[in-house]
Amino acid sequence: MRAGQREKLRATLKGRLIVPGESSYESARRVFYWNPKTERSPVAIVQCGHEDDVLRAVEFARAQALEVSVRSGGHSHLAWGSSDGLVIDLSPLKQITIDPRKRIVRAQAGVFSGEVARAAAMHGLVPVLGQCPGVSATGVTLGGGLGWLSGLFGACCDNLLSARLVTADARTVEVNAESDPNLFWAMRGAGANFGVTTHFEAQLHSIGTVLGGDLHFAVRDAHAVLHGFREIMHDAPDGFQATLNLTSGERGLFVSLCHTGKEKEADELMRKLRSLAPPIREAMQRQPFVSLAEKAAATNPGNTPTPTFRAIQTVYRERITDELIDIYLDQLAQAPSDLVLGLSHYMHGKVCRVKPTETAFPHRHAHSIHLRAAYSWSDPKDNEKRFAWGEEWLRQLRPKSNESLYANYQTYETKTGSPSVFGVNHTRLLALKEKYDPTNFFHRNANIAPAKG
Repeated sequence: MRAGQREKLRATLKGRLIVPGESSYESARRVFYWNPKTERSPVAIVQCGHEDDVLRAVEFARAQALEVSVRSGGHSHLAWGSSDGLVIDLSPLKQITIDPRKRIVRAQAGVFSGEVARAAAMHGLVPVLGQCPGVSATGVTLGGGLGWLSGLFGACCDNLLSARLVTADARTVEVNAESDPNLFWAMRGAGANFGVTTHFEAQLHSIGTVLGGDLHFAVRDAHAVLHGFREIMHDAPDGFQATLNLTSGERGLFVSLCHTGKEKEADELMRKLRSLAPPIREAMQRQPFVSLAEKAAATNPGNTPTPTFRAIQTVYRERITDELIDIYLDQLAQAPSDLVLGLSHYMHGKVCRVKPTETAFPHRHAHSIHLRAAYSWSDPKDNEKRFAWGEEWLRQLRPKSNESLYANYQTYETKTGSPSVFGVNHTRLLALKEKYDPTNFFHRNANIAPAKG
């Protein structure tokens, strides 16, 4: 990219253009899961100050034949928010508007899940967004989206009402169920494939206070807690969601939970959890939902120094089997203290009562579970050892057949490719991708591509 072309782009932007050699470049190119495998060196980063900057960036990338990546929260497990080409960074776009009468939020693409929760709480409302407050509200919704309230109100994408999209040919379109029902269907689960979403509208809901927090157990009780967690979640009411985290360090095992139902039901669930093994610590209270929505994720507690490198492996399984539990117990016994194993987004309730073909997000199988292993380190000498550990975790836990991947949790590709991500919806999505992005301009995502083999 020539200096004259670069400066011409800079002059059209309301935001910033950052290029190699500038003082802010190193921090601007980093994403959350930064490590030697995800590291990229963009030729330019456009930090958008206005939605018009997205149009200018897309036009420029097309003219210069640059690979484009789109970033809002930067939490993609495969670092899709960066590339060696042009990064369109939406994180400065932070406007949020709440319509309390219609119970609708309108938010720009740089807004985080926790920020939407805070804005909605001022009107006594809650959004259906991710459990981690720092993930992009737009990004999690476009990939399907699972969170504390999915048992009550469905996936994040089930609550999407409209989106504004900048397409590969640099047009701005408003997408909703009336303007373009086919594209709106695709946006709900595969949205990153079709353009840059600069803002969205979503349905908000009203609930009372919730019981939320963490219940800690000793590592020696891992067998009982894992088996008991499976039984409790199998019969869980729609208003209950829980994540099980396992560490070999001082945090031990802990169940993070959210319950939105009546106190009597909450008391019974807590009785069952406490009966699994003697809790060693409880940090549980009835609270406004926003307090839980803004709580730091288990994999990013926020009270420790920022590591140089982060990595994660994930797997989607249709059941918590005895074999899975045995593997987790064996891995926990060998795990470094900074590793966090997890069982997240247990599938139940309303999200599973939506047909897999109703939106592009197909993975709605009741009792399925999302597994993860998150690890961090700072010494480059540990690179090979940490990656080898992650690959072995993945090898042991991948399903032997009928493998599926959740777009927002994807850390690897299967032999069949994107059909594993989109399942029964893949053929329809292929046709829409050909219509709206025939050159696959937007491919740094859970990309829709013909089946392999």
